[in-house]
Amino acid sequence: MKKTHAAWALAGAAALLLAGTPAAHAEPGQAPYIGWASSIAGDLGTLQIPISSDSDITGITARVIQDSTQAEVAVLEGDAFALSSGTARDGVWRTKEPLKLAALGGYSVQVGATDADGDYADGSGSLAYFVEALIEGVRTDRTTIDVDHRDIKVQGVLKGRWPGTREVKPLAGYPVDIDVRGAQATPVTDPRGRFSATVTLEQAGQVQPVFRYDPAHPEVLSGEGAATRIEVKQTPTRWTYVRSSATAVDLGQPVTVTAKLERRTSTGWEPFAGQRGGVVFRHTSGGQDEYLPGGFTTGADGTVTATLSPYESGHFLLTNRAEDDDPFTASVGGAGKEIEVRHPATFTRFAATRTEGGRVHVEGAMEFTGDTPGTIDVTVQFSRDGRHWADVATARADWGGEGYAFSADVVKNGAGWFRAKFTGPAGFQSATAAAVQVAG
Repeated sequence: MKKTHAAWALAGAAALLLAGTPAAHAEPGQAPYIGWASSIAGDLGTLQIPISSDSDITGITARVIQDSTQAEVAVLEGDAFALSSGTARDGVWRTKEPLKLAALGGYSVQVGATDADGDYADGSGSLAYFVEALIEGVRTDRTTIDVDHRDIKVQGVLKGRWPGTREVKPLAGYPVDIDVRGAQATPVTDPRGRFSATVTLEQAGQVQPVFRYDPAHPEVLSGEGAATRIEVKQTPTRWTYVRSSATAVDLGQPVTVTAKLERRTSTGWEPFAGQRGGVVFRHTSGGQDEYLPGGFTTGADGTVTATLSPYESGHFLLTNRAEDDDPFTASVGGAGKEIEVRHPATFTRFAATRTEGGRVHVEGAMEFTGDTPGTIDVTVQFSRDGRHWADVATARADWGGEGYAFSADVVKNGAGWFRAKFTGPAGFQSATAAAVQVAG
């Protein structure tokens, strides 16, 4: 059965694996062990044969048979071979010179080997007697691309190495694929083997010229040129402002953030319309971020408007996801100022009663939704007319099983009004209990 061109290409690749690899050891007293005979990648006209035995190899014969005609075209023996690696008992033998055959193509090889004990063995193999494609002098006119310059010009020279002479000559009229995530252009070489083509990259990647098997030139094996990595130079973007509608809100109240995104162009900074991105409210306490579902898309003037009701103090963060849609535009984050979110504080009860000796006993309890201050100081106030108030005592509220309870005794002989007031620290609302009238 004849070997296909693709099969011979695989045989050439197998030669790379076999080169310099000693054969498996022969058992003592047995005939030599002959590995697969093959061409050498990079020197296809040279035949190599791995052989091992329990004594030195003293004779090698190789008969070369043309696959297309099954005719014997060459017989190699005696001093045609030399040991290239290993030892005479376990080594790789190569022909001293490339074979001079009349036709390019695939050949079968029948091998015989004799050792110093007179033991003999047969083996087989193949010779990929093809021209090896070489792509040299690869260069590109740029190694970076940007939003306005995405085209890359690729040049090089396609040559072939002939198996019988090792001569390297230009290959004219051959197609060369310029690969950018697959072949994007296929220029044909000129009389000097030169090729040139322009390809377009839409993201960072690799550009590489490749000669692939061409039915019009079945005598030439595939070959690859040097790959060039192309990087993207991104267009800078910036947030010109990030503003919030308030710097302090009660829990549950909405806050609106407005921001403007710009990008730099050849004429300067301009509004960046149609950019997608995300809005995050980052908590000062380090708690889990709050995300605005759906993110944003900038308007025609590059602006963003988003509303969120945060449940902890923090600040807005905005980021455009440029790389998702346009790898030529840089992503950039913008941060707003700190926004205080005040949690509710409520007096659940408050009472004031006259006691003996002119004293007034006040007591009450507070309740908090969510977080609770570390310390809860309640101010007791007095007013003779119910309009003008003065501080008369301070009480610490502690957990009492049903809210945070407090109490105090105040010396006040005259009649008037009493109430309790809580001035919230950062992150908490203030609260005032309903006033209670006490007789004199």
